[in-house]
Amino acid sequence: MADKRKVYYIVGSSEFACDKFNPEKGDTVIAADGGYAYVGDRADYVVGDWDSLGSKPEGVACISLPTHKDLTDTGYAISLALESGATEIRLLGMDGGRIDHYLANLQYAVHIAERGVKCALYCKDSVIYALAAGKTVVEGKIGSLMSFIPMKEGTVVSLKGVEYPLDYHLMPADNPGLGVSNVLKGGKAYITVHEGAGLIVKYD
Repeated sequence: MADKRKVYYIVGSSEFACDKFNPEKGDTVIAADGGYAYVGDRADYVVGDWDSLGSKPEGVACISLPTHKDLTDTGYAISLALESGATEIRLLGMDGGRIDHYLANLQYAVHIAERGVKCALYCKDSVIYALAAGKTVVEGKIGSLMSFIPMKEGTVVSLKGVEYPLDYHLMPADNPGLGVSNVLKGGKAYITVHEGAGLIVKYD
């Protein structure tokens, strides 16, 4: 059976941990405007309105976007990956710079997960996994900090393999910090999102 794995790396205009940028043969790299400055000719496509780069890059496939639009450059890159049949999207260079872009990128990650596509946002000191309804295993070092942040009202979650387990727990709106600063007891955490959606923030 043919390999149906289609991984897309989408790189934003903030610095990121280079060791987490490791596309394999067959993976696709999309630079969102200023992200091209970090990945250069490793980009398969560059999309943007060129407000970060200052001008349209040469020698690479480009998609020029208008300055007045409903989607951010990153949002357009995500739409392109989803329309191209991505099975996994890895977001890098998304957690620095403007806080409004960072918050929007977290919401984009949840949107990707709700489309049934695996998604994580790779930061310098952590990885943020977006989770929709379903089961997920997150691997890490024993003692690593791990937080669950609900992203939808009425999110119900179970957590196992952590210091503070939860069993079919409704994440209450009156205590948004309930899932913060959990700890991996073994090498794996088992997360089930029964309803809603959320983010796992894992530090190594």
